[in-house]
Amino acid sequence: MIIKKIKYMLLISFCFMAFQAVSVFGAAPSQVAYFSIAEGFDTAKSYEATFDATRVISGTADKGASVTITVYDPDVVADGSCSKLSSYSLVVGQSGIFRQTIDLKLGKNLVVVTASYNGETVSYSTTINRKESQIQSDLDGIIVLPGQKYAFNYTAK
Repeated sequence: MIIKKIKYMLLISFCFMAFQAVSVFGAAPSQVAYFSIAEGFDTAKSYEATFDATRVISGTADKGASVTITVYDPDVVADGSCSKLSSYSLVVGQSGIFRQTIDLKLGKNLVVVTASYNGETVSYSTTINRKESQIQSDLDGIIVLPGQKYAFNYTAK
């Protein structure tokens, strides 16, 4: 019984000392430890296609992190860099969640999402190719039965 009490006291003392060490010396300054994109594009893909004129980019990041979403036109290059179409800046609040609707032009849109916190920066990017809505209408009207071959050629007007 006495040995159990001693073990229990040692455990409490150890926990108290560990807590004191953290609270007295403080934690190291936090870097961008937590940044992920939940919606808007797949970070594992470098290219996507859509018919939508807008896209919602959302995710999570450290509280207080600055999140910048920049949309470039990769087909227009000036001075060695892509032409910037739009930029959106957010500061992540208490919830750790960010969300922004971005506009997409017809054709290729290079989307770069960057989180910055305490001098550390993490970025994700992808190219989203916005297709004409007429293509979607044409595709919606196609009926292909199993076993049939169908060739669909689309030429932009």
